[in-house]
Amino acid sequence: MIDENNYFDYKPGNVENSIDNSIDETLQDKYRSYPEISEEKQENEVLGIPNETLEIVYDGSQDPNTGEILDQQKQVYDGIDNNEVISFDYTDRHGRNAGRRIVEPYYTFIARTTGNEILVTFDKTKNDIRAFIVGNIHPYGVRYEDVQFEPKSEIMKGVY
Repeated sequence: MIDENNYFDYKPGNVENSIDNSIDETLQDKYRSYPEISEEKQENEVLGIPNETLEIVYDGSQDPNTGEILDQQKQVYDGIDNNEVISFDYTDRHGRNAGRRIVEPYYTFIARTTGNEILVTFDKTKNDIRAFIVGNIHPYGVRYEDVQFEPKSEIMKGVY
């Protein structure tokens, strides 16, 4: 078994001798008693998004009704126009994956110094005001149809 006393003794390739395949019976019983809940279900329930909500996916395809491209920018604008919650995966300005965010979108502006389009939001995931570079929002984001938010007075509600 690897622990702090022998960590440096193990080299890649000889770990198989250290694996302890036994599981404490009390732990087995403990975890057997909890139902498994999907990460997405936990996320949606905690953040107030009903499970039966229609999710519009912005995957870069063309909307058959309007002919518009369903990309990240369209997702942002639709969320702002409808006061609807959106979610997306995001890469921060340093190129690191910042994970999934569920946000209330308020407005966008163009950053004077970089020329990037910036989305100002209330990030439900962080429970705080956050700004995102629209170009760093990953494809396949979601708008939760009819999951509307009441704009917060401390954030200016604007347009793109």
